Amino acid sequence: MPNYAVQSPTNPMRGLLRGDTGYSFGALTPATIAASPGGLSRAASGIVTLTTSAPHNFVPGETLTVIDSGPATGGLIVAVGGTRFGGNYLIQAIPSTTTATLLPLDEIILHQPTDTGGGGRAVSIAAEAPAILTAGKAFGLQTGDQSRPRASISVDGILLAAPGVFEVDIQGAAVDADTEYATVTNGVISAVDATNFNFHFDGGLVESNFIRLFIRARANAVGFVGRIRG
Repeated sequence: MPNYAVQSPTNPMRGLLRGDTGYSFGALTPATIAASPGGLSRAASGIVTLTTSAPHNFVPGETLTVIDSGPATGGLIVAVGGTRFGGNYLIQAIPSTTTATLLPLDEIILHQPTDTGGGGRAVSIAAEAPAILTAGKAFGLQTGDQSRPRASISVDGILLAAPGVFEVDIQGAAVDADTEYATVTNGVISAVDATNFNFHFDGGLVESNFIRLFIRARANAVGFVGRIRG
């Protein structure tokens, strides 16, 4: 997983304006699509079933892009019927660790006929498996008007399987330094949905300049995506 260091001239921090979403855990990651004809299959409804050559760690609800990465990497997309698969999709479901059900978003791939294919890359936010006592990526909270109070935040966590004993702390700080971060009010999350293995947190007004997630405990080494919405 990435090393989420504090901000510096070589590691500038992204700010979150109201309505922006940042990933404290979860990284944009490519996965190799299985070769044609088993890697991509489009039904008459337009829904595409994606199969990757290895576990992808993607999660439902994220945008996924199918790209042709070129012959140098063996990443040419091949369609049996000559239709187009490259473009942007919404991940509707994850039936298995190597498959995904995709809803096309781009106009050009909304009305393609049934076809099969494969090759290329699928790129989306993938879950990470951070060690315990690990801080995620931090974000600066920006309102655009320094005379007004900070906006509220919300946090969504998605785990790929049951985490066992689990705790993630939502932390804020005035200065982006490890010794400055402290858990926000009611910001200790120690339970997840028993079926979907996820959680949602709605916070009040946050006066911190910076916000991040911190993995305090996790008995099972399962993948985790942690989204912060400003």
